[in-house]
Amino acid sequence: MSDFYSKPARPMPEPSLRVSASAGIDRAARTVVLGHRSDASPRVMREAIAAAEREKAALRVVVYASDSTTSPTASRIEMVKEVSRQIIDAGIEFEIQRAGDDVANQVLELAEEHDARLIVLATRRRSPVMKLFLGSSAQRVILEADCPVLTVK
Repeated sequence: MSDFYSKPARPMPEPSLRVSASAGIDRAARTVVLGHRSDASPRVMREAIAAAEREKAALRVVVYASDSTTSPTASRIEMVKEVSRQIIDAGIEFEIQRAGDDVANQVLELAEEHDARLIVLATRRRSPVMKLFLGSSAQRVILEADCPVLTVK
């Protein structure tokens, strides 16, 4: 008989947020982090790739649809494929992560873990009331990041 209230003998490992990566990403010496919204303009990706090329850095991307996350959809899977294609075409080492529970924290931790040279963020205009009720991942990253942050509409 199973005991549903006891802890498992071994803790389960945290699932990886990595959904796509180049072969040499774990050897990358420099990093640029990109917070990429599904509704971002193509300019965001161009700016992130240009920054990675300038810095001779790998590009680590967190893809998200909004400030909250849901299960993967076909459109998000296509977005990951398209983002991967663009970075591969640029010849840059990369990693793409799906958004976790807290996008801002994920971007900040990724930047800190890899001593990022720059964070590039896709932003959109929001009313003050919406910011009050929903918060703003971009605002939090801008205020708490230890490295420069480039926001792109």
